[in-house]
Amino acid sequence: MSIEQLRRSARGFIAATTRSTFECPTTEQVAEFYDRNGGALAEIYRGQMHVGYWAGPEDDSGLDQAGARLTDIMISKLGAGPDDRILDLGCGSGAPAVQVARATGAEVVGVSISTGDVELASATAEAEGMADRVRFRHGDALDLPFEPGSFDAVLALESFVHLPDRVWALREIARVLRPGGRVVLTDYIRRGPEKMDEAEEYALAETLADWRMVPMARAEHYPDFARQAGLAVDEITDITEHTKYSFGQIYLATREYARKHGDLPPDLAKIFSKGTDEDWLESAEEPQYNGTVLVVARKADDTATS
Repeated sequence: MSIEQLRRSARGFIAATTRSTFECPTTEQVAEFYDRNGGALAEIYRGQMHVGYWAGPEDDSGLDQAGARLTDIMISKLGAGPDDRILDLGCGSGAPAVQVARATGAEVVGVSISTGDVELASATAEAEGMADRVRFRHGDALDLPFEPGSFDAVLALESFVHLPDRVWALREIARVLRPGGRVVLTDYIRRGPEKMDEAEEYALAETLADWRMVPMARAEHYPDFARQAGLAVDEITDITEHTKYSFGQIYLATREYARKHGDLPPDLAKIFSKGTDEDWLESAEEPQYNGTVLVVARKADDTATS
């Protein structure tokens, strides 16, 4: 099965569960979304372009601080050092890759399906004086442009939310990892009941479609995903109670961006026009059906002895 056949076979999942017309995004749709919106999202997210990590309700960190904190947590789980080569899968603005390189001394290579993201990330590395150790290139997570065993570790911050087959993506990660190498990733997960009522399912499907995301997995699916990919899981942690504050902050930051620039890009205007301020902020504080999981897995070390 080709990559595009895989993506086509995943389409219609949301339609089947909601009686709607939403489909899983194509490669081109994901790329175009970030080509059009990456610059705005980088400003809205204060650079990191992923959810943040807060200690609790009394933590008054901003999106930039909380985003960098989550990146630091993931860096600590990579176990990488100065002689290592790290892949940043779905590089976004490039800020996490720069942070990884500074913290570990490792060489970092970032990939994105969006040429706009690659340009934005390359500019970030250049501005931070890290272009000699941090590089970015265009690439599909389901067909990585690297030789087997090219990396000591892989970082994937929310990139799995756009991938129609998580096992396929993990197999690609396992292929490019060296024996003993680790992957640390975050993913949005479905929580709560298996089934919501039709209106709720429709609203969730619409949100996923607007963000060019695929159906969410559940945290308990990841051991089997990893096993099928030839990886061993070291950790699966639901971090929703620490990341849930992100969405209210992102909403407020989006409104601030609109005031500053006079408008939002059309894709984002469509997303953030739905619901009142009260709806957004209340649902962001206590998410019922979605959350964030942190997963750490490793490739078997061929030199290990039993």
